[in-house]
Amino acid sequence: MTAEAGIAALAITIIAVVYRYSLKKKSNSSGQQKNKTDYIVTKIHNQWYNLTDFDHPGGPVALSLVQRRDGTALFESHHPFTKHKKLMQVLSKYEVKANESTYGCQLMDERDDGLVYEWDGIENDEFVSDLKALTSEYFGKIAKEKSLSKITEATKATPARWALVMTLMISFFGTLPLYIHGNWFFIVLTPVLAWLTIANYWHDATHFALSSDWRVNAFMPYLLPLLSSPSVWYHQHTIGHHAYTNIGHKDPDLAHAPQLMREHKSIRWRSTHSNQAHFLRILLVWSIASGIGLNILSDMRSVVKLTYNNAVPCMQRSRLNLAAHLFGRIFYVSVAYVWPFFVFPMWKALI
Repeated sequence: MTAEAGIAALAITIIAVVYRYSLKKKSNSSGQQKNKTDYIVTKIHNQWYNLTDFDHPGGPVALSLVQRRDGTALFESHHPFTKHKKLMQVLSKYEVKANESTYGCQLMDERDDGLVYEWDGIENDEFVSDLKALTSEYFGKIAKEKSLSKITEATKATPARWALVMTLMISFFGTLPLYIHGNWFFIVLTPVLAWLTIANYWHDATHFALSSDWRVNAFMPYLLPLLSSPSVWYHQHTIGHHAYTNIGHKDPDLAHAPQLMREHKSIRWRSTHSNQAHFLRILLVWSIASGIGLNILSDMRSVVKLTYNNAVPCMQRSRLNLAAHLFGRIFYVSVAYVWPFFVFPMWKALI
């Protein structure tokens, strides 16, 4: 495999992502009759809403995260700058008042009822009000200093942050040819640059915090999907972990390797857990956590079982979506685990 082939594969990935979202836009704008699965419906505060025609600032990706789920936790946690009363007024326009079955108003998992939190009175809760006030005060000052029209713009990446991300990304792709040719220095440096790059932009993009333009946030993770498939990461991290942090059977991060590690009471104890604090056990778990765990095992289970770590339900993928996803995973496995053994000596490939 040459650097040119790698660039070509990257270009194909970019085209596929753009094509995917162009299809999404066309399907939403067409006058064809929709199937039940085409509607974006969610349950917030025990009320169903049809958000199919809602032009959300976060774009279709943000809306898709709540499709056929109880979206209360995501709804409440992602709108800190807007008065609760105003949020509910906006939502009321999309309320499903009758014929819920017409729009497919059914949760993917009936256990996803949102009852793990007590939402009654949240709009008047002193703690919540204080947090929102402090957040608005902090980012409001930044918005005022920079003459930004919206306070949400102050939460996005600054020009300095973008410069850092671009510098790291150019450095990573610039060292790929030497890495591919087996230069010892770059066999060490290039993976480090890859990690620094995704650590400085990937997480923020999947939280819609990198840019005010949803297209940028949706596109950027596909440039370097080394940590995980972006679509699966949304389920594992945004829908699951951040909405239900450390809550058993809701936070998938508690069940990444239940056969080897028990980090929460919701995980059934096994005899293999008796040595989980041993250094070698921790080293084993973290050495396979991303490369094999997130990218392969948990990913494929979510595709087959339609649930991520038995905590976050997943939608059935369309044929096109499934084909693109499997292509991405096969490409990742081929480049990360197969290709090195064809071009490097065994001992160098293992490194």
